[in-house]
Amino acid sequence: MTTAPTIPWTYARLAGLPLVWRRRVLKSVLAARGLVARLRGRNDEAGFAATFESVLRLPRREALRLSRQAARHDVAAEIEWCALHRRPIAAIRRDIARVTVSDPAVMERVAATNRPVILAPLHMGAYVVGLAALMLRHFPGRPMLVLRQRDDMAMETEVIERLREVDVDVRFLNVGNRSDFLSAIRFAQKGAVIVVFCDLDPSYGAPAEMPMFGRPFRFAFGSDTLARLTGATVVPLATTMDDDGDTVTFGRPFEVRGQGPEERATVADIMRRHLQAAIAARPEQWHLWPMLADYLPSSETVQDTLPVRGGAPHDLAA
Repeated sequence: MTTAPTIPWTYARLAGLPLVWRRRVLKSVLAARGLVARLRGRNDEAGFAATFESVLRLPRREALRLSRQAARHDVAAEIEWCALHRRPIAAIRRDIARVTVSDPAVMERVAATNRPVILAPLHMGAYVVGLAALMLRHFPGRPMLVLRQRDDMAMETEVIERLREVDVDVRFLNVGNRSDFLSAIRFAQKGAVIVVFCDLDPSYGAPAEMPMFGRPFRFAFGSDTLARLTGATVVPLATTMDDDGDTVTFGRPFEVRGQGPEERATVADIMRRHLQAAIAARPEQWHLWPMLADYLPSSETVQDTLPVRGGAPHDLAA
């Protein structure tokens, strides 16, 4: 049984503003707060600087700048969830209209085949709004099936279910065993657009080696099997946020014909390139930096000596 999500009063007030206003107001508020903190001799560092230095090979000054941006982005992303949860449907439609698709021809070609499709986003930016824009513009009338392993995320469930009110027929499927996986195959074959996040940690199953930034990253990689069994085209994508709206960018779409190790390695490399390019382009917007240890061997650690949001210093894999 899930409980109703609790939304802080400040977040609720900001979430009620139009998209451009809420993002710019938040930016100004946090900038002012940071300035006051520095004038009082306090460091507003968010705690990811050492990670950015180590993983992305950045100089300290740039790592500190990105770390502050990451802290701001985390708050902005939470407010976007609140906006989807609370704002009128007409306002949500206006937010979706502000989504820019970097190369719409990619989705037009994929949709024109009328074959099964797997969308493989990262946990970046306001990804729910990006998915809604793609469904409304390129797959109208087709249901969207979101695969997941948990059903206790109240805010996520309620927000994504609100997409039904903007004419996106969204459904959930918890894939914890073989019978659930077979249900996903049947949904795809009947025309559903399947959503499988491409940046899940290896514990979600079928891990694949996807080294990035000179580090031995591993990610869960089951979309290749799903694509092979359904004949689907996999479209890697990422959504990023800016003051005036969101942008959806694509990696290289691919299909999976065989099940040998060579083909798996080939498509895993396509996904690896997409992951690295998306994270490198906007590292402050990847939501999963706090879980970095889940993607790397335990020996790959970095000590960040600066506290996170007032917490104690912590170890992060890098």
